[in-house]
Amino acid sequence: MSKTPNSSTIGLTPEGLEKVRERMAQLPRPEKPDKKGWTNGDLAEKSGVSIDTVKRFLKKERIRRDFITWIAQALNLEITEIVHRHEWNPPSPPATQIDWRETCRVAAQTKRQAANSFFANDLGRKIDLNEIHVPLGLIERQQKPQPRDDFSPQTGSQAYQEAEKLTPLSYDEFCEKVLANSDSPKSKGKRLAVIGEPGAGKTTQLFKIGDRILAETEYLPVWISLAEVKKPLCQYLIEDWLRIAAGKLDAAPAEWVKEFNELLTAGKIWLLLDGADEMGIADSLGTLSPQLRERVFDKVRIVISCRLNIWEATGNSLSDFDTYRMLDFSYGDGENCDQVKLFIDRWFTPLNPPLASYALLTSFLTKALRPRPERPPGDGSLGVGLTTRNRLN
Repeated sequence: MSKTPNSSTIGLTPEGLEKVRERMAQLPRPEKPDKKGWTNGDLAEKSGVSIDTVKRFLKKERIRRDFITWIAQALNLEITEIVHRHEWNPPSPPATQIDWRETCRVAAQTKRQAANSFFANDLGRKIDLNEIHVPLGLIERQQKPQPRDDFSPQTGSQAYQEAEKLTPLSYDEFCEKVLANSDSPKSKGKRLAVIGEPGAGKTTQLFKIGDRILAETEYLPVWISLAEVKKPLCQYLIEDWLRIAAGKLDAAPAEWVKEFNELLTAGKIWLLLDGADEMGIADSLGTLSPQLRERVFDKVRIVISCRLNIWEATGNSLSDFDTYRMLDFSYGDGENCDQVKLFIDRWFTPLNPPLASYALLTSFLTKALRPRPERPPGDGSLGVGLTTRNRLN
């Protein structure tokens, strides 16, 4: 299957590859100036990209635009000498009175602020999830459900055995490979599920994905908390999300509806659906499945988050989704950093050590003892806190 070009990535032209090879052959080796001919490793070191990125670049595969810039600078080549000029500088889209990028940013920011307010600590200091975010890796999952008659959400994911034999992806590798380059086995990056235990960081992951979409692509992220969806998704988008985004009490203006439908049809929208397990219905994934297969979503890219045990029980309803499980926070093993310590340091950065020790205990005990209905959609900051408290015991 051919890959649809992504405007946030770009590849070499045949002529560009020839120029790159020619320039690499002319340049003196960094450690042996008397010899000419850069290796792939030399280009990686001088440009600041990974060796794997260099290899894909030299195979004329599409890589991120900023990587192209760094490589061209390292080789002292003009970017338009090695890629298509019109693809590098595409014509500007027609002017519109509706700023859809700002609309999507503000809509997501409203949800982010609600999450931030929950994590305001007990010393009165507000918490910004962006400041305490620790990027966690993911692993592509082969789903092998084992049905259980006594299944309930409270039993957790321990009732299921995972078959995860693929190499884990770091946060950046996931963003580049799966999100930017649409490299996933089933859907080619079009249908993705992010699953994990409660508190694994799924909600934060969707926020960060939305940030990347706005910062690095021409696409528009529409972030939706599925706990608020009490009607068919397509209906909710127009009657609720779009109405609120337009700042109206009754209904979204006709021009908003028209342009939004055009954006959906043109495949300019990413749907970021958070918390399929929090919809308050028995089979949320089974309910969503036919809705996500409606023609209006044919060209829309979708990322959905869900608790691990719920996905294991009913995830076959969305069997066309590529599934990625959030990895746990690491405690450091020589190769990987101590992510638990990193999170704690970021949470208590404004405090001096004596206050931090006291605040760590009181803050997480308060969260742990708070009545369950007040718990927000899962977020890694809460999960790592409770994990740390249990380990200390």
